[in-house]
Amino acid sequence: MNTVSFHTLGCRLNIFETDGLANSFSKLGIQIVKETEKPEIVVINTCTVTNRADSKNRNVIRNAIKNNPGSQIWVTGCYAETDKEIIERIPGVTGVVGNTDKSKLPYLVLEKKGVLENSTVVTDRFSYSDVLPQNHTRAYLKIQDGCNRVCSYCKIPQARGKGVSRKAEDVLDQVKFLQDNGVGEIVLTGVNLGWFRDESNTKNFNKLLHRILDTLEYSRLRLSSIEPSDVGHELAEITLHPRFCNYLHVPLQSGSSKILKLMKRSYTAETFYKRIALVKEKNPNIFIGTDIITGFPGESDVEFQESVHLAKDLEIAKIHAFPFSVRKGTTAESLKDNVSKEEKKERVKILNNLSHEQYKNFGIDRFGKIREAILEGDGTCLTDDYLKVRFDSDIKRFATGQFLNIRLDSYLEPNSELKEGHFLGSVS
Repeated sequence: MNTVSFHTLGCRLNIFETDGLANSFSKLGIQIVKETEKPEIVVINTCTVTNRADSKNRNVIRNAIKNNPGSQIWVTGCYAETDKEIIERIPGVTGVVGNTDKSKLPYLVLEKKGVLENSTVVTDRFSYSDVLPQNHTRAYLKIQDGCNRVCSYCKIPQARGKGVSRKAEDVLDQVKFLQDNGVGEIVLTGVNLGWFRDESNTKNFNKLLHRILDTLEYSRLRLSSIEPSDVGHELAEITLHPRFCNYLHVPLQSGSSKILKLMKRSYTAETFYKRIALVKEKNPNIFIGTDIITGFPGESDVEFQESVHLAKDLEIAKIHAFPFSVRKGTTAESLKDNVSKEEKKERVKILNNLSHEQYKNFGIDRFGKIREAILEGDGTCLTDDYLKVRFDSDIKRFATGQFLNIRLDSYLEPNSELKEGHFLGSVS
């Protein structure tokens, strides 16, 4: 077996871990190829955040088996952790390895189990080191895994376990490595970033941010997501740092305090508003993104409209809206799902339209201004404040991953080629 391909589903944690697996396979002499190149090994890294994600996992697995006759098909990730038996019943699957043993996968695949006793072998969730990103212009750096929260709708603690943190010195070493290798953007990722603990088990995420930012001279830093309870005065100050991307993604889930209580979230709609308003007062130009679940049990049109109004009042620039789907083994499973699929879809549509308008308005307010952006592999740029920008001139003279100063000039509405709206800009 000389070739391996990867199919990654889900979150940035999985992207980071796929990069780590690719690095481990390479060290064992296995070539990384595209799935279209008929690899001898196919690794599918799965997600289980929703029922739709579970369905997509199964479709990807079946397609991989169909398109790669004779190849070994290995499945890992969150769905492999929570629903191993279901995957094992799919004819053609070679093996299923959950998150607990994900880092051992290359050695299991190559039947080198005896090597697992060797101290140099990757054996835990933070063992991937000196890993450069595969085929993308930013590096995801996992600093935390697992979650101690008990949100009533969420299955992720079953898939990822209790909260654990990477050693701060190891994080800083990886930041230095990525910067030294020219990675323009480093994205800190984890299930619950703000939960990060130091070696004395003291919650110390903001201190870690300060230490990372003190290290950065070239690269910029972005947070994948941060819980509302971890947003306060100190983080608001940190967002003003020149190497910190002018962006926060803070999951709301619902703008109704009644629904938030049913969700077993740790805040109310009022406290969420106050925390985001605090950040915006300190940093009026920051891009704020969020997640909202529609159709949670008990959500009438009144509660849904509370979510809409809160997102409008705070001028949330990007809303990731998705319909509630009950997850097996969660406390929400016992709640009566009183909202029809059609109504959930309609509410998602309303939020998506609002997101489109507020994203566009956020960018329009910045027309004529200069933004720092990184050139992506698809020829677009991503600004530090999370705007996707296309150019009205030839950019072949620039290298992928290069920092550019760009001026926003206009907005291009979604069309048959573009699923999302883009901004047009020019190099300054």
